[in-house]
Amino acid sequence: MRLDAGARRVVLGSLIAASLVLGLAGLALARVVLDYWNAADYPGAAYLGSHSLYKFSPHLVIRRDTAYLTPDRFGEVYHFYSVGFNLGPEQHAQSACILMANSTTTMGLIETDMAVTLCDTPSGRMIFVMRAVSLRRR
Repeated sequence: MRLDAGARRVVLGSLIAASLVLGLAGLALARVVLDYWNAADYPGAAYLGSHSLYKFSPHLVIRRDTAYLTPDRFGEVYHFYSVGFNLGPEQHAQSACILMANSTTTMGLIETDMAVTLCDTPSGRMIFVMRAVSLRRR
């Protein structure tokens, strides 16, 4: 079946429009994910290192572990993560370190996990942040 010139223009225009919409949606999704990852960066802290893990089987998991050092007071750092990320009070404490964590599931499909370990050291407060997003079919 051959299309006349007008029909070809309509099909081509539709394909271009669909490609643009998909491209913009992909950019918007990338921006949301990037903002999600960067939101856990403690303001003004020295970045010490990070590691990202991508797992595709049996379900998609994206995880990022990051370490920071800051001279800010322990209480300020604690408040930033406890209140700012709804982690609540510490779940576990040992010596000069505490652990705060929270997991949420959205629409029974998207699971987000966050854990922050905060340690008081002679050189400042060490912050270890783990964030993970996974897609699970229940």
